[in-house]
Amino acid sequence: MPEIKRIQELYELYGSYKRVARELHISKNTVKKYLHRIDDVRDGTVEEILPKHRTISRTRTVLTDALVAKIHQYLDSSSTYHEKQQITAKRIWELLIKENETVSYTSVKKVVSKYRAAHTIRTVSILQDPQQGIRAEFDWGMVILRIKGIEHRYSLAVIVSLHSLYRFARLYHRETRYEVIDAHLAFFNEIGAVPKTLFYDRMSTAYDSKKHQFHESFLEFALYFGFEPCACNVASPQEKGTDEESVGYVRRHAFGERSEFDSFEEAEEWLSMSLAEINSHPVYRRNEAPSLSLLSEVHEMLPLPTLAYSNFELRRGTINRYSLVSYETNLYSVPETYCSRHIHYKVTVRTIEFLDGDTIIATHRRLFGKGGYSMDILHYIKTFQMKPRALKYSKVMAGVDPRIQDLFNTQYSGNPQPFLDILDLAKETSVTQICEALDHLKRWNIQPEYSAIRFAINGRMQQPHIETLEIPMGFPVLEPDLKEYDRMMDVTR
Repeated sequence: MPEIKRIQELYELYGSYKRVARELHISKNTVKKYLHRIDDVRDGTVEEILPKHRTISRTRTVLTDALVAKIHQYLDSSSTYHEKQQITAKRIWELLIKENETVSYTSVKKVVSKYRAAHTIRTVSILQDPQQGIRAEFDWGMVILRIKGIEHRYSLAVIVSLHSLYRFARLYHRETRYEVIDAHLAFFNEIGAVPKTLFYDRMSTAYDSKKHQFHESFLEFALYFGFEPCACNVASPQEKGTDEESVGYVRRHAFGERSEFDSFEEAEEWLSMSLAEINSHPVYRRNEAPSLSLLSEVHEMLPLPTLAYSNFELRRGTINRYSLVSYETNLYSVPETYCSRHIHYKVTVRTIEFLDGDTIIATHRRLFGKGGYSMDILHYIKTFQMKPRALKYSKVMAGVDPRIQDLFNTQYSGNPQPFLDILDLAKETSVTQICEALDHLKRWNIQPEYSAIRFAINGRMQQPHIETLEIPMGFPVLEPDLKEYDRMMDVTR
């Protein structure tokens, strides 16, 4: 009866079946039933809210002790099998139905869950004490940055040395084998040594999960530097939990404060500054800051090889009629002086280098979008000399420095030939020096002609020195010695 009175009080207070049921942790239908019984007693329909002699009819329990024992027998019989071959609750229910049992699948699941909770062996991990120079861990993370107002997804490669907790990270556009190796090379060069073992998850760029071994190319890289690569077990993040946590820590520390940049290079610089700050402060259970602890740890690591490791992909491409080579849907210009229709080029993580034998004849910054162009106007000088009118609306002209575009549009759009002579200077020097010379001439209000630009590049043009002419308002006059005058007069007499 006290519970029924509480139901009545709460309903008069809230006026909601649902809220009363939620507060008393009972069914909404139970609240309704007893409130209706109270109304019936008030109306005289019934005499009591709860009858003294109630007959409660319950259905026979299907899940008997014998049935539970049978379910346990199925589970015991398959407990010695491989984990993936052990019998499931669904299969046990199907077998019971075949035996004309009327138990529900939900009831079987409850019995199986209770049994496994009581009989499954608890997994125990062994706490490790990392030694100096022995172990480092590698992992990937994902960051979302806005570059010039456009949202991009980038991959964050993170390497952490376990003893000192020195953290290293780099931003990349992809997660291929070349990016993995590039991150390792940058890490090794930064600390000036190589850890003896590095741990990885089973990433497909380095590890073949079907053969359960690292790729030969990655093993060659590890052998070159002398470290031992180790792969963690499947679904076992705790085996390299330090790096798992470091990915989130570096990501939050670096890009939680700021995620908008004017360029990818600015984001890389910001990440480097954030890492320097992270490594300069003491960390979890360490007496020294990671950067200081690393100084003593590197003495226990492996030395760097004498020769640098070459991390590039050599490819062969076809030059089209516009002197462009296509790579991953992007186009890169080749010097018009290169005669063959085919050319070899090196693809690195950040650049593409075109080769004539062993000589690099062109270098482009690698593009990662689709349908992009990387064109150097110096690759088309001879063609423009034969077709000067094609310069104004050419695609390569639209991609040059705005200062050179402004020079052409304001001074030489009607007569392109002198402009081509100016571009010839870039072959002897560089486009950057021409732009600096243009800034110099503009500052001193000098017409940007060929001779003036060449004069400025050669460094002979300096700020004119204007000497000030100061005329003193007066000058000192010594007082005359009259005795000397008298002596001279006596001599003349």
